[in-house]
Amino acid sequence: PGLDGLATLQEIKRINPALPIVMVTKSEAEGLMDKAIASQISDYLIKPINPNQIIMAIKKIFQADEIRANQIGQQYTRYIAELNQKLFANPDWNEWSQIYRELSYWELQIDQVNDEGLRQTHFLEKRNCNTEFTNYVERNYSNWLKSDERPNLSFDLISQYIAPHFEENLPIYFIIIDCMRLDQYLAIQPYIKELFEEELDLYYSILPTATPYSRNSIFSGLMPIDIAKRFPDYWVTSSEMDNSRNRNEHQLLDEHIEELGFKLDPTSKYVKIFNMEEGNFVLRKIETWNKENLIVLVYNFLDLLAHHRSRDQILQETIPNEEGLRAFTKHWFLHSSLYEALKLIAKQDAIVILSTDHGSIKVNRATQVIGDKETSITVRYKEGKNLSVNERHALFVKKPGDFGLPSKSIVDNFIFAKDDYYFVYPNAYHQYQKQFNGTFQHGGVSMEEMILPIATCRTKRR
Repeated sequence: PGLDGLATLQEIKRINPALPIVMVTKSEAEGLMDKAIASQISDYLIKPINPNQIIMAIKKIFQADEIRANQIGQQYTRYIAELNQKLFANPDWNEWSQIYRELSYWELQIDQVNDEGLRQTHFLEKRNCNTEFTNYVERNYSNWLKSDERPNLSFDLISQYIAPHFEENLPIYFIIIDCMRLDQYLAIQPYIKELFEEELDLYYSILPTATPYSRNSIFSGLMPIDIAKRFPDYWVTSSEMDNSRNRNEHQLLDEHIEELGFKLDPTSKYVKIFNMEEGNFVLRKIETWNKENLIVLVYNFLDLLAHHRSRDQILQETIPNEEGLRAFTKHWFLHSSLYEALKLIAKQDAIVILSTDHGSIKVNRATQVIGDKETSITVRYKEGKNLSVNERHALFVKKPGDFGLPSKSIVDNFIFAKDDYYFVYPNAYHQYQKQFNGTFQHGGVSMEEMILPIATCRTKRR
């Protein structure tokens, strides 16, 4: 008695914050609505009301999840029928990009409903798509390297997405988030769109889908075999020194820009961010970079996450599956120095090109490989002499040069794991199976590793 509607609402929320409340009032005052919404009411009805409005408000509170799940299930059934028609029509590279974009979109939709059956159906549909996709890549990849009728590949990124903006005389921020899948990008895309006018495109990583190959290709504009020939000092041949192969990315970038016919003054800036200190360095410098031509920022967190997860029990429990990976990516991004950097860039008149060098896939099936002691240790691709593997589970490259890859000898081979397979040696089969099964890996052939986001973002007009 004596309390108005808002005061009553606040008192109820104090006693039971989770209790759903529908506020019914004569007032159409915007201030009252704002205060009611701020108090987290479930619905707001203005008199006069009819019974259907009350029924709708109740259904929204008590049946919204069930209704949403039913609708998504029905829409997904129709989508699968359309997908099967597309697969039957022998899709080309552009159609594969659209197929994977739609699959990734559906993963975010399915995340919103608690339907394990729907989740399992989607897993099987995507696995089937990956089988078809890897067969498609096996038939066409080497031809892409000789033809203009192909998707944009790693070595096209600077010429196709960066260089065309040089004449605009605006600072260009080229941001690489190492090891970011399309679905991970879609998880953070709404926050990118709040800051920028964003246009999303897709490109294909070269093989192997691993940083020493794909990221060097991005910055150099070359395939690895050409990097090794033209810049032998920049290409370390030891399979045990993969990290050192990326020490010269800045030099390769400047060489590539000059070859494209551009003379940047000032020259490009390049920063790798591995930790909080380096992230804070970027935040301090951004305001001074508004007169620069090209600033390259490489964020390694997601790649480090994928590698550490295979060895860390807590991370495995935190990220048990792909849904967990998307949720963790979103959480990381919202609390990252990258997000803070983007907020600062959004205040400038600038262009942001946001992309990645490769994705990753959750591996579930082991397949045996035989090689000598000098064979590379990675589990989704291997380089070595006289490798032996079940070719139903791997793309076998007898002539690395056909795939744009350097080789140390004439008996060198490459193998790339297909689908969700990973390589294990027969003498330690169960040990490696226990260690790697269910982990996120990269280097092989799959939609998740190869078909990648690249977003062109412009600061919003104010």
